[in-house]
Amino acid sequence: MFRMNKLSAAMVAAGLLSASFLAQPQLANAQAVPVITNAGTGTAATVPYYTVRDGWETLMNITNTTGNSLAVKVRVRESYNSRDVLDFNVLLSPFDVWTAWLSNVGGRPFLRTNDRSCTVPISVRDAGAAGNELAYTGNFDDPGPDSTERMLEGYVEVLVMGEVGGEGTTGLTPWLAKHVNGEPRNCVAAANNFVRGAGIPAWTGGNIPGVEGSGDPLARAHYGAITSPDSLKVNVSYIKRASGVGAGATAIHLSGWGVGENLVTAQQFPWFLEPTLASHAGLWSNSALPVVEAALTASAVINEWSNNPNLGVQTDWVVAFPTKSFRVDRDFRAVNGFGIQAGCNVWRNNAGGGIAAADCEQVVAPFENQFAAPGRSNITVTYTLYDREERPIVITTDGVTVSPAPPPEIRIDTLPYETNVLVIGNSTYGPLVSAFNSAVNQVVDIKGQFAGSEPEFGWVNLTFPRANALPAAGLILKVRDFGDPLLNFGQAMDHAYRRPVAE
Repeated sequence: MFRMNKLSAAMVAAGLLSASFLAQPQLANAQAVPVITNAGTGTAATVPYYTVRDGWETLMNITNTTGNSLAVKVRVRESYNSRDVLDFNVLLSPFDVWTAWLSNVGGRPFLRTNDRSCTVPISVRDAGAAGNELAYTGNFDDPGPDSTERMLEGYVEVLVMGEVGGEGTTGLTPWLAKHVNGEPRNCVAAANNFVRGAGIPAWTGGNIPGVEGSGDPLARAHYGAITSPDSLKVNVSYIKRASGVGAGATAIHLSGWGVGENLVTAQQFPWFLEPTLASHAGLWSNSALPVVEAALTASAVINEWSNNPNLGVQTDWVVAFPTKSFRVDRDFRAVNGFGIQAGCNVWRNNAGGGIAAADCEQVVAPFENQFAAPGRSNITVTYTLYDREERPIVITTDGVTVSPAPPPEIRIDTLPYETNVLVIGNSTYGPLVSAFNSAVNQVVDIKGQFAGSEPEFGWVNLTFPRANALPAAGLILKVRDFGDPLLNFGQAMDHAYRRPVAE
C-alpha cells in the first residue's frame, strides 16, 4: 500500500502524472540488481525518435524472440519534457510480432495497427488511439508550450511487464492472447484481466492498493516476474510517402532490465502510470535509476554529417536523453496553493507538509538545469567536427550561443529537450533545414570555420564537457531528394558511443 496526499490524489485521478512523480518506498534489495548492458535485444527498449510532422510516419515492429508469453508496456512521450501522450499494453504470444504506425490525424499523433495481437485496451487494436496533451496543460501545466503540436515528435519506451512460459495455463490471460490460426483466442477477455482486482476499490486518493501498488489485476498473477533478459527486438522506420523516402533503424535495448520483478499493473489510473524506464527494481520506485542511467551513459556520441541543400542532401542528428525528466522535471504547479517537486519525488504543500519517498533524492545532476520556461533544460555540448580530410574544429556551446568561436561567429544552441534534432552542415551551399522538419531542431552551421575550405560533409564527436557523460540515445537520418519520388531515398544509421569504463 502506497500513500499520497490530496494533491497527489487530484492529479492522479485526472490520469496526468508520470510515474517519476509517484516514487514510493522501494524494495530492500533494490540495488541488488544485475548489471544492465546494451544489446541488440533486451527487456526494455527506447525508440529514440518518433515524428508525424510534415507527412512523416513512424513505424514500429516489436518482436518476442522467446517461446514465452509477454505483457509489454508501450509509452509514447513528447519531445520537450517526456510527458506521456499515449500508453497501452501489448500481449505477445511466443515468437509473436506486433506492428503499428504513428501518423498525423487532426494535428495529433495517431497510432494504428493492422496486427491482430491483443492490446489493452482492445480499442487500440480495433480503432487506433490518439495522443493527448492533458499531461502538460491546464492545471497540470509545465513550463513548456501547451499546444498539441508539441506531441508531434518525441520518443517511445517499450518495456516488458511480466512473463510466463509458453502460452501459460489454459483459460488465463496469456492463453487467451495466444494466436490460433492467426487469431488470438479472446482479446476482450484478456484485456478485462487488466482491470483492478476483486476487492480493490476505484482509486480516489490516499493509498495505492494492491501488491506493490499494482492494483492486483488477474493478469499480474497470470504472467508473473520477468525471467528472460533479452526477450524483445524493437525496430523503427520512418516513411514520407509523398517524397518516396523511407529509412529504418534499431531501438536502444537494455538487456536484463527488470529481471526478477513483476511489473504488471491494472490498466486504469493510477496503476497505468507504472512501469517506466526507472522501474527496474520494482513498481513506484526510482531507486534503480542510476543503474539504468549507467547502461545508457555515453561520454561521446559519434556519427557522420552531410548537408548540401543545392544537391538535395540533408542529414538530421537525433540525440535523446530518455532518463532526463526523472532529474530535471522539478517545477510542477497545481491549483489551490499546492505544489509538487517532481524530480525529487517529494509531495509538499505550502506549509511544508507532505510525504517523501525514501529514494526521493534524485538531484538534477548529471544534467545541468531544471526544465523551465519557455520549455528548456539546456545541456552544454562540445562539437568536434571533422571534414573528410581529417581537419578538425572544436565548438563548445555556452548558454544558447557559441563562445568563443573562430570568426565569423556562428550560433549553435545547446541541447535543451528530451529529444533533440541537430542539423549539422555548411550554409555556403544553401539554407540548412531539418529533413524531419522538426520543431526541436538546432542548427550547427560550420560556414567559414575550416580555413581555406568549405566542406559539405564529415563526422562529429559530440561530448558533454560539464557532465563528462550523460545517458543518451539516438540515430541519424540522411535524405537524398532529387525532386522525384521515384528517385529519392533515405538512410537511418545508429550513433556510435564511447562508454565510460566501469571502475
